[in-house]
Amino acid sequence: MLWVVDILKWSLQQLYRLGKQKFNFSGEYDFHDRIEDIDDILDISIVSVEGVGQNINEDRYMFQLHITCNMVLECARTLEPVDFPIDLVVVEIYDTVDDGEVNFVEKNTIDLEDAVWENIYLEKPMRIFKEGTTRYTDNAHELESFLNDQENDK
Repeated sequence: MLWVVDILKWSLQQLYRLGKQKFNFSGEYDFHDRIEDIDDILDISIVSVEGVGQNINEDRYMFQLHITCNMVLECARTLEPVDFPIDLVVVEIYDTVDDGEVNFVEKNTIDLEDAVWENIYLEKPMRIFKEGTTRYTDNAHELESFLNDQENDK
């Protein structure tokens, strides 16, 4: 039997009650406050998260996440808005022992918010170009040709 919950934060006591039983969960995040200081992210939709959680060993929990949202990024060439859909499937492991390879459980609470944001932010490209614009390499070639012509004119 799978338990279904509409939250993305649990106390270890809540999770202990489930034992090794898998549980489905879903929820949403609004990350507008996190993008305020990021210049090239113009907007982000409400982030939808669905997944399955399970205790895999003592105080170690595995969460399989399906994360979907849409970011509006700034075109690196024209500075115009560009839609960038995100559809990720990731696995996050939480444990009360910090071995450097898992998300450390502090204060006996597992909260997926930071892990969800981190995965979204890591998916954001360094640069994005609006469809139909020419990339910088074309301009670099034109600039190089122009500078060569200037040198030849001397």
